[in-house]
Amino acid sequence: MSRHARPEPQADARLDPYRQGAARVLEGDEQVGLLLTRVDTWWWRAGPFWRRRWVDPRELPQWALSPVGTEQASPPFEDGVIAAEELDEELADWDSGVFRLRGRRFGLDWLGPDEAHALHTEHGWGDVV
Repeated sequence: MSRHARPEPQADARLDPYRQGAARVLEGDEQVGLLLTRVDTWWWRAGPFWRRRWVDPRELPQWALSPVGTEQASPPFEDGVIAAEELDEELADWDSGVFRLRGRRFGLDWLGPDEAHALHTEHGWGDVV
């Protein structure tokens, strides 16, 4: 492998449900947002600038939250990547139908694969599976 090649990460089976996931974001019984998730590979660069190489590949989930409904009840558009050190806790929350953002706790109603795929396509994430 050349020093410019990026090594492939080991697949993390815990991330499978979120590779192209979508959920309704709920506050009580009211839908206030739509959460899209996908999994991408992240690398770190190591070495001096004349001998850089990509190391420590890791799959990490990305998310995007779009508001739905009235402005007061809905969280603003946000997106992010779950850091490796926060992954276990975040996956436990997602598995139990919880999404935390800026001190607020929302419920999640995960959608089926067909609806999730359609939403990913609609929101510009359809090219990443």
